[in-house]
Amino acid sequence: MSINLFFILVLSLLVGMFGYFKPTVFTEENKDEVPKFELESFIIYEISSLGIDRFFEGEHGKRFEDRYEVSSAKFSNNSKELFESISANEALYKKDVITLNGDVHYIREDGLQFRSAEGKYDTPRSLVSTRGNFVITQNNNRVNGTKLLFNTKQHTVSADMVSGSYQLD
Repeated sequence: MSINLFFILVLSLLVGMFGYFKPTVFTEENKDEVPKFELESFIIYEISSLGIDRFFEGEHGKRFEDRYEVSSAKFSNNSKELFESISANEALYKKDVITLNGDVHYIREDGLQFRSAEGKYDTPRSLVSTRGNFVITQNNNRVNGTKLLFNTKQHTVSADMVSGSYQLD
């Protein structure tokens, strides 16, 4: 047997083995995003020379590249004239905007509160908004409506389909 025939036979055997045992290529990729880190029962404080400005707490939190996702979330702000906090079942914190879902509850130090099923808090612009139904209460006063836009800095409120009861002192 010549050496050329031997190498052709070995090459044929290797090509046959490669065809038979061809590696499996998985075209399906796992595109689920993996968080950078996860926290359980946490509180994150933002501290300045005057003390604690803000804190963000939750039961379970995930930090992704561009956002935080938190369950049983509560964001409190002590850097304004009146202490305020807003909580919800689920929160998405992205680019200084907190999107809230499920049992949204806003409380301010002077007794003003509102509740809604969903909401959004734009922290740089001091705007709290909802697209659905809401209830605002303060002392014995109550206002119901839809599409709330509440400016916490200027203390102004606008809404649609408003009804309520207001007690004069």
